[in-house]
Amino acid sequence: MSGVAVIRGLLATNAGVTAVVPASRIMAGDLPINTTLPAIAITEISSVPRLTIAMTEPNRLHTERVQVSVLFKGPQGSPSGAGYPGVKGLLVLVLAACPNQHGTINSFDVDSILPDIEGPDLQDDATSLFSGSRDFIVKWRSAA
Repeated sequence: MSGVAVIRGLLATNAGVTAVVPASRIMAGDLPINTTLPAIAITEISSVPRLTIAMTEPNRLHTERVQVSVLFKGPQGSPSGAGYPGVKGLLVLVLAACPNQHGTINSFDVDSILPDIEGPDLQDDATSLFSGSRDFIVKWRSAA
């Protein structure tokens, strides 16, 4: 889950992102029912340690796919929200908040952060809910 913590740390401290979604609604894992929107959920899709013959080296490199999902109410929602344009605008901010970088991020030794796929766009007319997602590939080293 270190990739999730890295991405959450970047998003929760980014002024552009927190101007739209407060840090308290940028959460690791699934969002609780009745979370006020807009909100961001950050989840691990997959994680693979670097495989070697010995499998005993300290500070093993892990490659983790992390998904950032953004959710908004639509204009007809209660309360009304920014809908699809809000989703797309926030995903632009999310991408800008997670540039390719390395070093210590949120107490983790990060080798790299790379953007990956975006999508799908989802909409639920019954609840006036709009959502979209962006994946990142986070490579980080485990503690010795």
